[in-house]
Amino acid sequence: MASSIQKVKGILNQVFGRPKKVGLVLGGGAARGDAHIGVIKVLVENKIPIHCIAGTSSGALFGALFSGGMNPYDMAKQARQTDWMKLVTFKLSLSGPILGEGIEKLVIDNIGNKNIEDLRIPLTIIATDLKTGERVIINHGNIAKAVHASSAIPGVFSPVQFQGRLLVDGLVVDNVPVEAARAMGGDFIIAVDVIPNVVLDGWSPNVLNVIERAIDINCRRSSETSKKTADIVIEPIAKNISPRALDQSDELVKMGEDAANKVILQIKTKLKI
Repeated sequence: MASSIQKVKGILNQVFGRPKKVGLVLGGGAARGDAHIGVIKVLVENKIPIHCIAGTSSGALFGALFSGGMNPYDMAKQARQTDWMKLVTFKLSLSGPILGEGIEKLVIDNIGNKNIEDLRIPLTIIATDLKTGERVIINHGNIAKAVHASSAIPGVFSPVQFQGRLLVDGLVVDNVPVEAARAMGGDFIIAVDVIPNVVLDGWSPNVLNVIERAIDINCRRSSETSKKTADIVIEPIAKNISPRALDQSDELVKMGEDAANKVILQIKTKLKI
């Protein structure tokens, strides 16, 4: 009888006491993605386990670097020191004036020329099939090329040929890919959205700003449903910062830290850490 009771207790512990598998979701936002570094830093410092990562665009970049073994302190240093203009090549092209192979070099220089299957933390990257309009889930193959594809902003960067598809930025279809993290087995999802939800004031509506603003609005609206399914949502940026703010990395990292610190107790409580 006692043996049967112990077996039942063991089964109940496995079902109800199993540690939750934490999925980290990192959304796109161009330069504003530096805020992801601050969030990751706080999670690491508080020993929050990260079992899988899903990322789009700049979220794919920092998800790849972290999954590949780069710590957030080195990521912050890299963001501060990188001359981003040296990572892009301008080319007269009807599909986009900028080639983004420099993003591949950045990934390879920091974590090596690896495949996604080789990373220490399982990673899914989101891109968009330009021909079909489909969301593309990339969970195998060359990590540098996958990040490049996920970051290729339409009309700015040339599309990327990868795995038999013509790909552009994942933010077109799924900027905060909570569903992808769930599919990886994550049952406690921390989602980070770096697109600011702000009303613009004193803003100059030139052509570039208008395009950027339209993209931000679309990303915010399309991410509303997915974020509702996350367990924790972190939105670090509470003011208007341009996606081209490449010189504000320290401020953006600090924003990520501050936002993560506001919910870290809640995360620990829910995870029973």
